[in-house]
Amino acid sequence: MRYLMIVLALLSSLGILAQPAQSDDLAFKSVVGYEFGERIATSYDVRRYMETLERETDRVTLVHQGESYEGRPLIAAIITSPDNHARLDEIQETAQRLGDPRLGDAEIDNQPAVLWLGGSIHGFELSGTDGLTKLMEELATSDADEVLDWLDNTVVIIDPTLNPDGRDAFAMFNHQRIGSEPNPSQKDWSNDFDGWDALGFRTSHYFFDINRDWFAHTHPETRQRMPLLQEWRPQVVVDAHEMGHDTEFYFDPPTEPRNPVFPDFAWDWFERFGAAYADAFDEAGVEYTKRDIFNYFYPAYTTSWGSYQGAVGMLYEQGSSRGLAMERSDGVTRTLKEALDQQYLAARAAVDLSARERMDLLSDYRQGHEEAISDGESGTRRYILTSNADPQILAETVAMLQRNGIEVLRLDEDTRLRGLSDREGNRVGTETLPAGSFVIEAAQPRNRFIRALLEPETPVPEDFLPEARERVERGENPRFYDITAWSIPLMFDLEVFASTSGASLPVSEVDGRPAVGGDLPDANYAWLLDGRQTAAVAAAHHLRNAGYRVSVSPRAFRHDGQAFATGTVIVRAGKQPEGLRDTLAELVSRYDLQAHGVDGGRTAGGDLPALGGAATFSLAKSNIALLAEHPMHAYSFGWAWHTLDQAYDLDTTVMRLESVAGTRLESFSTLVIADTFSAPALAERLGEDGMERIKRWVRDGGNLVVIGDSVNFAREHLELIDLTDAWEGEDEDEVVQRFTVPGAFFATEMDERHWLAGGFAQAPKVMVNSGRIFQAPDKPASPARNAVIRYAQELEGPVAGHAWDESVERLPGGVFAWEEQVGNGRVVAFPEDINFRGYWRAVDRLFLNAVILGPSA
Repeated sequence: MRYLMIVLALLSSLGILAQPAQSDDLAFKSVVGYEFGERIATSYDVRRYMETLERETDRVTLVHQGESYEGRPLIAAIITSPDNHARLDEIQETAQRLGDPRLGDAEIDNQPAVLWLGGSIHGFELSGTDGLTKLMEELATSDADEVLDWLDNTVVIIDPTLNPDGRDAFAMFNHQRIGSEPNPSQKDWSNDFDGWDALGFRTSHYFFDINRDWFAHTHPETRQRMPLLQEWRPQVVVDAHEMGHDTEFYFDPPTEPRNPVFPDFAWDWFERFGAAYADAFDEAGVEYTKRDIFNYFYPAYTTSWGSYQGAVGMLYEQGSSRGLAMERSDGVTRTLKEALDQQYLAARAAVDLSARERMDLLSDYRQGHEEAISDGESGTRRYILTSNADPQILAETVAMLQRNGIEVLRLDEDTRLRGLSDREGNRVGTETLPAGSFVIEAAQPRNRFIRALLEPETPVPEDFLPEARERVERGENPRFYDITAWSIPLMFDLEVFASTSGASLPVSEVDGRPAVGGDLPDANYAWLLDGRQTAAVAAAHHLRNAGYRVSVSPRAFRHDGQAFATGTVIVRAGKQPEGLRDTLAELVSRYDLQAHGVDGGRTAGGDLPALGGAATFSLAKSNIALLAEHPMHAYSFGWAWHTLDQAYDLDTTVMRLESVAGTRLESFSTLVIADTFSAPALAERLGEDGMERIKRWVRDGGNLVVIGDSVNFAREHLELIDLTDAWEGEDEDEVVQRFTVPGAFFATEMDERHWLAGGFAQAPKVMVNSGRIFQAPDKPASPARNAVIRYAQELEGPVAGHAWDESVERLPGGVFAWEEQVGNGRVVAFPEDINFRGYWRAVDRLFLNAVILGPSA
C-alpha cells in the first residue's frame, strides 16, 4: 500500500491522473457567499471573485483597464495554462503578426487562439455576466482533461461586467424589493418599473446605450477597453446579452441585411460556431433560435465592431429572467439560474470549438487580414481629412480612428492629387491638398472598418428592402435594427476626400491625438475665438459667468487678412475685471482652442463693420436647467446631459418634472426639454400648474429648447410654437400611416444670417431618425418665426441612408431648426435629436447656440 501511494502521487504530479473536477475552496459561493443565480451579483462581488482567482491560481491574470463614470473598476481576466502565462509576451507578439501580415510571418503551431468574451453591456441583462463568471470559475479551477486542453490551446479574456454602473443600479433596485423568495410575477415590484427606470438600468451613467459606442468611444467603458483589445487582437469576440423573457436563446448566424463590406472571415465562421452552439444546446435539450431579428449592417455594436477588427464577432441573446425569476406568457417561469446556465453553455462551446479548430481559425484569421490589405490596393486607395473643419473635432476624429486600430498619416507638404471624390461621393477630379491634412491608406488591416466608417454611403441591400416594406405595411418592425447612415465625414462635419490614386505621398506617421490649441497670444484690443470652433461657445459661457464681458458676431468678417466665421466670440481686452488673461488661457488649453489676438477693432470684408459694432451682441450670463424622469426619453435626456456636462463642461441643473410647478424658473436663463415617450404624458406629469409656470417664464424672457417629441408638447400643450404636422391630412378624421426614416442624411437650406446658424459656413447635412416632419405655418413672413434650417426644397432623396418614398415626399421644406419668439422670450425647436449618441458632432454647435446664445440673441 505504501508503494502504491508513492506511485499514485508520482503519476498525479506528472499529470497522468486527473485531479478533482474543481477546488471547492475557489468556488464562487465559497468566495461571495451565494450560488450563481441565488442573488444578483454586484460588480464588486464579481471583481472580488476575480481577484481571488488571480491570487490563488496560476491560470488567471487580471488587467485593470480603467474606471466607469461612477468610479467602478473595469477589470478583465486573462485565463490560460501556466505554460502559456509564462510566455504571454510571445503569444501577444504572434497575435499582432496574425492581425497585421505586413509585420512578417507568424508561427501558429504553438499559438493559442485568443477569445474575448464580454458580458451584460446592458446593465439589467444579468445572465451574461453570471454565465461568463461561471465559465471563469471552471477555467480557473477545474482539472478535467477537456478544460486543461482548452487552457493549452486558447487564451480566454473574460470581461464579465461591461457596464458595472447599470448593473449595480439594477442590483440595488432588486435587492431592496426582493422577498423571502423571488416572486416571478411581472407585476411584482422587483420586476416592474417604468420606461425611464428601464433605460436607466440598461444604460451607463449618462443613460447611454454603450453597445452603440464601439467606434466613437464617447464613454470610458468603451474608450478604456480599446488598448487591451488592440494589444491582443482576438480571433473571437463574444457579446452576451438578454432580450424579452418570452424568447429562446439566440446565437449567430444572423439575418439580413449584411453590410456590403462586412468581412467574409466572420461571416464564414458564423456557420461553424453556430453549428457548435446548436450541437451543445441539442445535447442539453435547450431551445434556441438563430438567423432571427439581429443583423450586422450597423458597424458599432460590440459584435460588429469585433468583426470589423478582424475577429468573429458573435452575439448571444438570452431570454431574460429580468430579476431572479420571471413568469413567461406560457406560464413557465424563467429563472436567472437557468438563463446564466445557457450563457455558460454557449460560451463553453465557443472555447471548445476554438481549441479544437485552432489551426483553421488562426490561418483563416490571417488570410482575412491579407485579403483586407489587398482590397485596399484597388478602388479607393486612400481617404484624406483636410483641415477645413473644427480643429478640435478633427483632432478627436484622428484619435478615435487610432483607437480603432486604424493607421493615420499626415501630409508634410501641399500635394496635388488626382482621382478625388468628395464626402458625398461626387467626383471632383484633381485638387491640391494642404500640408497638415490627414491620410488614411486603405491598404491596411482595418480596411473593412475604414470603408464602413469613411465611405459616404453604405447601400442597404436591394433584396432586403421589399421584405422590409412588407413588414412596414403590416405595421411590423422593418428590421433595420439601427440607423442606415453613419458616415464619419457627415456625422462630424469633416471635409474628406477619397482618392483612387496610388501615387506616393510625402507623409509622416501620426502618433496619438494631434495637438490643436496653442498659447494665448498678446492682444491690445481683443481676443477672437473663430466661430468654426464649436467649443468657443462653451468658453464664452464660462467667461461671461465668471464676470467678463463677451460678445458674439452673427456675421462673417475679415481682420488683418484672416477670415472669421459667423458665431466668432469676441473677448475685449480692456475694461475687464482682473484675471481675464489667465482665465482665457485656461479655457483655450481646456478646449484646444485657437485664439487670435488683435490690436484694433477695424474689420475688412463681410458684413461686420467693426468688432464693436451694433451687429455683434453681448452675451448674458446663462444658467441652464434640464428636465428629467418619466416620461422623458432617458436616451435623449442622457445625450443632452452628456453634451452639456461632459463634452463642454457646462453647469446644468437637472430638474425633476414634479418640481417644476413649485420652482422659481426665473433663476434659469434656459430650460431644455429632451425627447419624450409621450407629449400627453409629459403634460399630465407637469400638470396645469407646471405648464403654466413654463409658459409664463417663456413670455417673461425665458429661453426654451425642445427636442424630439417635446416639439409636439410645446406645440399642442404649451401652445407656444406654430408648426404644422406634415402627416396630418386635410380631414381631421383621416388616418395616415407615419413612416419612420431609419437614420438617413438629407441636404438642408440655412438662413446664414440668423444667430442660431452661427459657426456654420454652409447648410449642414443632417440626420433624420424619426417620423417627425413639421412644416412652417402658411402665414406672412415674420421676424418672430424663423425656420433657420430647413430640409432642401429640391429633395430627391437622402444623401446617405434609406428613406421610404412617403417620407421623402413630405420632407422638402420641412423644419429642422425652428426659432419662435414668444413675448420677451423664445422657443428653439429641434424635431430631430441633435445630441444623438454623443457622436453627431456636426450639430453640437447648433445645440450650444440654442442653449447659450439663445437668452442673449
